[in-house]
This record gives sequence, C-alpha cells and structure tokens, in this order.
Amino acid sequence: MPVVRILLRAKVVTPPRIRLRILWTLCLLFRAFLAPAHAGVFRAQDFAPTSSWNTRIGTTARVAVDLLAKLDVGLDSWGAGGAWSVPCYRAMLTDATHRLLYNPDAWRNVAGGRWRRWGNDTATEIAIRASSRSVFPSGGNPFSSISAGAWRAPSFAAAARGLADAFFRLNADMRPAAGADGHMAVLQPDGRVLETYATIVLRNGDVVALSASVTDPGGMGDGRARGQTASMIPDYAGLLTDAEVISGIEHAIAVTVPASLLAPRIAYPAAAFDRDALTNPEPYAGTLPMGARLALPAKFDLTALRLQTAAGRTIAAAAASYGFIVVDRGGEGVTLRVQPNGERKVVALHAWDGALHADLRAIFAHLEQVPVATAAP
Repeated sequence: MPVVRILLRAKVVTPPRIRLRILWTLCLLFRAFLAPAHAGVFRAQDFAPTSSWNTRIGTTARVAVDLLAKLDVGLDSWGAGGAWSVPCYRAMLTDATHRLLYNPDAWRNVAGGRWRRWGNDTATEIAIRASSRSVFPSGGNPFSSISAGAWRAPSFAAAARGLADAFFRLNADMRPAAGADGHMAVLQPDGRVLETYATIVLRNGDVVALSASVTDPGGMGDGRARGQTASMIPDYAGLLTDAEVISGIEHAIAVTVPASLLAPRIAYPAAAFDRDALTNPEPYAGTLPMGARLALPAKFDLTALRLQTAAGRTIAAAAASYGFIVVDRGGEGVTLRVQPNGERKVVALHAWDGALHADLRAIFAHLEQVPVATAAP
C-alpha cells in the first residue's frame, strides 16, 4: 500500500515517537473504515499509546487526599437517565451533513426550562435560530480559564479561531445528554470527533451549541485538544464501557469531583479549570488541581477491600494500574463517567446498584494523589 511504503521510507528521518503516532492514527482510520454501516456509537478510550490515559502509574509515591473517604461516589449513568453523561456516536458517510450553529443562550435557556435539548416546538425553534449564528466566538471554552481572577484562556486556545460555517455528518438518532450541560460527541468519517456543549438538536438535524470543538481521538487526550470540559480534556476521554468492565479496563478513568476538593491549579493532562472557580456560590475550596490523578497505593492488596461485585473488582484493578483523572467539577460527590449509549451488558452500570455503590466507596476511601507537574494561575 502506498501509505505503508511512504511510512517505511520515512523511518530513517522520522523520530520513533512520530512514527508511533502516525501508525496509531492509521489504525484508527482503518478501524473507522471497517466499522459496520450502522455502528451507531464509538468506543471512547482511544488516544496515543503514550497518552496519560494509557500510561500505567507504576510505583510512583502517592500523597494522601483528605475528605475522599467521607464523600459519596457514584456513576453519572445512575442519575436522571444519564442527564449529565456524554453520549458518543459514530457518523457514517451515508449520514447527511448538517449545520453547526453557535448560541450564547443554549445553556441558560435549557437550564431555565425555556428550551429543550431536542423536541422544541416550531415557535421555540424559530427563536433559537433567530438568536444563533454560524461563527463561534473563539477557539477556547467560555467556561474554562487559567486564571481564578478573570476569564483567561490558555494561549494556544486564545490564538485559535472558533468554528465557522461548519457542517458535520449527523443523523436523527443522535441526541445529547438531556441535562443543562448537554454534552454530545460524534466521531466523523474522517476520524475527527465533534464535541458539543449545551447542545440543541433542531428538527431538520442542524445542531446548536454554546461551545464546540473538533478533537483527535488518536492524540494525547490532554487539554491542548480544547475538549468540552473545564479541564479542556476531550469529553469522551476515560469513559467506562460495558465491554471493558467485563473484559478489563486498560486506561485511566475520568471522574468529576466537588468544588470542595478542588484548587484553582492545573495538573497535566488538564490545561484549565472552571472560569468561576472562586466566584461560584460553591467555590473551589480544596487542594486538588484540575487534572489530578488519583490511584490506590502502590502494591495495595486489592483483596483487603472485600469487594462484592465483578464490576467493582475490575474498577479497583484499573484504579491500581491507571488511576482516575479529574476532568471537571461535579456535584456533591465523586462521579465516574460511563458511556451511556451502546450495547448494555452490565446492568449495574446503568441503574443504581447497592453492591457496586458500596464497592466504589471502599475503593475511593483508600485513594491517594499521584504527584504530577502543576501550574498556578
């Protein structure tokens, strides 16, 4: 194949790290090409082999985290029909192209009950379209900042242009999460992922959002991707799937934590934190930087946890090998992110389960922070 021949010829002058990245991207593209015509969803745990998500922790020293043992722990798929989750879809070449529009009120008006994420009546859709435009104002997220005193996007995001006059392949089965944040991620046939925040799907298939970006599922999965989370990490990073809870989790798991645990600081792979970190009625009041990695202590005896469920034991094994990465601010407790759509094989991932709940609390009661480089605002 020509692409393979070019890659082999390039090996003399191409650094090994770049060759690995090229090969990984080619694998993703070939897998997308060979996917079934109606795959519907995409697996959200890719990224480069050297990504933080795919890197084992080893025996790195850990630091104790106060308050974790006292907080409740759950799955985002347990609450209100997955209203705060991240549905992930795969678009096909047979899907029609639809316009992506920017609307500054897409979060506020859904949160206030005036608009819906989908299924709006004709008059409401007219109002939505009238207040929307085809150009997003910047390449940064309106809710992410590197300063606790003023909204300041990272330099790489501030220099980027927002999406403009953009069209993407979408279909009628794609729906965002119903909550105010309205996340949705759609893998495009060319291998890119469209991420939208505060998403509204109009009846003709056009999509309206407060914020949107295009990210690379074969990249590093860090904040430089300009994903739709406060950390700017891609919103589909680290999601749990039913299949891997059965077969084994081989990546770090994404979590959200309450403001009481967070500090306005940044740890890789994050690139930012919440814009209202200190001005929100529930401000940051802890010590964890956004992007913090949490894990069970090195050489921890997993049998000491006395876990009741197979899912709990699988998550505990991942907590020891890969850990959890804080990607966003959450509610009052700690929340693990689960891919809500796709084939459901583990009932406990999609409906509250007392035994798994107890297992998660047992795991988090023993977590420690894995030190990484941090940056002050």
